[in-house]
Amino acid sequence: MNRILRWTASTGSLVLLAAAALAGDTQKSGRASPDDPEAHALYDSMVQTIRDAKSLTWVSDYRWEARGQTLGHATYRIWLQKPNFARVEATRVGEDSPSGILIGDGGTFWIHWPNGKPRYQWEEKGKYAEDWSQNRWRFYIKKAAPAAALSIGHEVGGLGAGMSMTIVDPSTFHGYTDSLQAYLDGVRNVREETEHGETLEVIEVSFMDHQRSWLLWLARKDHLPRKLEETVRVSYEIKTYETWTDIQQNVEVPLDKFQWKPPAGWKEWKEPPLEEGLLAAGTAAPDFELNESVGGKIRLSDLRGKSVLFFKWRVG
Repeated sequence: MNRILRWTASTGSLVLLAAAALAGDTQKSGRASPDDPEAHALYDSMVQTIRDAKSLTWVSDYRWEARGQTLGHATYRIWLQKPNFARVEATRVGEDSPSGILIGDGGTFWIHWPNGKPRYQWEEKGKYAEDWSQNRWRFYIKKAAPAAALSIGHEVGGLGAGMSMTIVDPSTFHGYTDSLQAYLDGVRNVREETEHGETLEVIEVSFMDHQRSWLLWLARKDHLPRKLEETVRVSYEIKTYETWTDIQQNVEVPLDKFQWKPPAGWKEWKEPPLEEGLLAAGTAAPDFELNESVGGKIRLSDLRGKSVLFFKWRVG
């Protein structure tokens, strides 16, 4: 994690602006390879193929793990159509029906949960617990979603199939560019494989000096992925595995796939206001201890009498 920034204030008072901890320090592997123009061209072809399609549908088997434990395993059925239509159905592996559905009708994202909205920590007590108990089967989310301005990949984690995010953002289809692309520092060829009668070009895409990387198995015939693997390197590795099947390009998808309105009596769900839960002015901050990026530990109480700026950041 980032080292705490601190300085002495003239008042000698203690101010806590924000506090949160990362899972661990970020590792710089130093393995980013010089960019290979041919491999980079394959990556660009994948992106352009996704953006040029009039429609694109596929099924993604998505598995997420760390330290030898599976953190989530789900199936995403994805339908995309120009100019700005989308549908994602997320189903946990082992279940028969979707836990959550996202529908983009051209200007709005609608999210609802056929099996009831998942329960967040703040919904376990007080007014939010009562609201969740009364409305979990009737909650929905509504978000403005102009083309190329909102990420489907960021939204799928709220569909109740696990806090996950697809490796290649489906909104690439609508012209969206995810924030990782600004930190892409190299693409290299890995190998060529044949699987199920298809020739696959395997490339590795590196971000932020290889702190995050993607392995992509791109079919030579259509430039689209068949398998994807992501590695995030913190104090340990977080791995994501995806396979794409039932891929279809440029087929007409019925418009009713992209239409949904909340039934009468349903309630729009919103997160609590950001200011809710903050300590009141003058309240002593609870003590805590964190690892420092340069080694050792530091406690908030060690800085008593100083102002403290605590900055949370996340690699990737």
